[in-house]
Amino acid sequence: MIRLGLYGCGHLNKIVVDCYKKGLLEGYEIVGCYSRTTESRCEMANSLGIKPCDSYDELLDRNIDYIVEATNPQASKDILEKTINRHVNVILLSIGALADEGYYAKIKDLCVKNNAKIHLASGAISGFEVLRTARIMGLTKAGLTNTKGPRALSRSILYKPEMNDKEAVAFSGSAYEAIQNLPTGINVGVATALATMGVFDTTILIQSKPGFIGDSQCIDIECGDEIKAHLDVYSRTSDIAGYSVVALLQNLISPIVF
Repeated sequence: MIRLGLYGCGHLNKIVVDCYKKGLLEGYEIVGCYSRTTESRCEMANSLGIKPCDSYDELLDRNIDYIVEATNPQASKDILEKTINRHVNVILLSIGALADEGYYAKIKDLCVKNNAKIHLASGAISGFEVLRTARIMGLTKAGLTNTKGPRALSRSILYKPEMNDKEAVAFSGSAYEAIQNLPTGINVGVATALATMGVFDTTILIQSKPGFIGDSQCIDIECGDEIKAHLDVYSRTSDIAGYSVVALLQNLISPIVF
């Protein structure tokens, strides 16, 4: 059995736990979970019938094969190096943690040194294979347009009161700049950038639309006149991110890999 540890005991990892209980993760055993919030980690551990971990180190000490991270970019940065140095693989949802190219290179070197891997969960991004294939062929353009309701931006520096009454462009710039302005709301932009032209050459447009519920992600790529692709995904909630982890885990041990 492959031993899983869950870092973050919120909504997304609850989806992973629910799928695990339904038998959708055969071949895996969830042996530990950790969150900085005592109540949430105890609740999740009790639902799994396991002892809660009182520290992240305790989680790693349970002979973990994969950590499923579902926190935020800063919290994931706090544990990535430690995890890789313990030869433990990571399923990463907070992809914004890798927006800094220097840090990305450092983590990549650590993975090679320690024979560990970081798997980027697709979340609400579609067509990772298309994006990576187009990159090999020679991308000339890559961008993502994200649409949100003003409520989703209300706690960010991008928010303006007039967004409640009319459509507005909340941000336009590079993926690197986007994640600095919206640290927990544009991981999809960093994921797109890492799969295509990099965080400085992939453009991000964040639109605010009154009354809009959920998120819309539209990716546009071009390889000169050879390839043009428009990938469009709408998600009413963040649930797709949790289910993308389950799909990734299934793929890792499947005899037929998609």
